[in-house]
Amino acid sequence: MNNLDSNVFNHIKIGIIGCGHLGQAILESLINHGFFKENIFVSYKGNSSTYKKIKQLGLAICISENEKIFNEADVVFVTTKPQDVICFKEILFSENTIVVSCLAGVSVEILKNIFKTHVCRIMLSGPDTIVAAKGVAAVYPYNKLVGCILNKMNLRIFEISDERDMDIFTTGVCLPAALLQEDNEETIKEAINEIEKDCAMFLDLYAWAKKILPSFNTESEKVEYITRMVTKGGITEAIIDSLKAGDLFITALRKGITRSKDISLEISNFILN
Repeated sequence: MNNLDSNVFNHIKIGIIGCGHLGQAILESLINHGFFKENIFVSYKGNSSTYKKIKQLGLAICISENEKIFNEADVVFVTTKPQDVICFKEILFSENTIVVSCLAGVSVEILKNIFKTHVCRIMLSGPDTIVAAKGVAAVYPYNKLVGCILNKMNLRIFEISDERDMDIFTTGVCLPAALLQEDNEETIKEAINEIEKDCAMFLDLYAWAKKILPSFNTESEKVEYITRMVTKGGITEAIIDSLKAGDLFITALRKGITRSKDISLEISNFILN
């Protein structure tokens, strides 16, 4: 363990703004990997089930206001809905705070305009993979302290050099559902190799997705699992709908990437207008 690791493990203060499924997964993973509860701050909108979960984790005393979190935490994970990010523009907070945006589609340029401090984007695989310590994370731009925290959570980190690759990575984390929907191994491999020409990490994401695929006793169990992974209007839905329509696997993945870009544009237009 180097000095940075030791400091993160023992002393770093971490905030989580928004405690939905993703926020709860990050929270649970931090605790499971030894981060001290007294150094974790959380905020949520008042949902009773969210409070119950926080209480079960023994973190009711860590519930704080957003302003306090932004001023006292060294690193703040923002896991709210992307459209809610504009609510933070008027908050004053420490210039030493590192804001880690988990908001799909919100560019670093927009984040810097809102938070006016150190910011980076991360994209994570599903909450279940995070809690199970089998997840992946893309980071742009890479931040050593954030990387150290994600490593402690046992997440595999992909350092993104071009922000546009976030759309390809986001499609990559949808691969588990896509691989369950498609059973033609040859067309799958052809598609993965084709996407890899645009983004070298895609083959590694494919290997990760195959490794975490669950097994099912019945076909109905598999269908139910895929359904749970689909969000209306989301990237996984675009991929699955394409496959159901009879498209080739490469076509479905391309539609997923296009949907990710469209979502980013929609969110950017909403925030800026």
